[in-house]
Amino acid sequence: MTKEQDFKIRFATVLKDFQQNGTKDPEIMWLVGTLASDLADDLKSASWSAAKSVTDKATYDNLLKVFETRGTEHHREGREKHAYAIQLLAISLIAGTQRRDPEMAAGEQLLDHVIDTAVAVHRQAKQARAN
Repeated sequence: MTKEQDFKIRFATVLKDFQQNGTKDPEIMWLVGTLASDLADDLKSASWSAAKSVTDKATYDNLLKVFETRGTEHHREGREKHAYAIQLLAISLIAGTQRRDPEMAAGEQLLDHVIDTAVAVHRQAKQARAN
């Protein structure tokens, strides 16, 4: 099995779990929205999907390294929802490199739509608190 095939299986598994469970957990959705919003802001982008589209190779590599380090720390310290949120962003980022596969492209689009929605909700709540 190639690493692309292995990733496709992992991506499908994570996406299915997220659709069935993660999207129903308000804390996970808040964490995803917060993390993705902060990263999009850092990259001067309006959304997570827009941030991904302007990510160069160095930024991509750095983000994956940070995701791995922080995800492992959260998991080790029992913050499973934080680790889960980071895993979703990492898998979305990696999926962006697999667009030649129509199934991967469709899954990435679906995942990014949910992440972008979580970003919008986070930003609206943040704005409402500021007012």
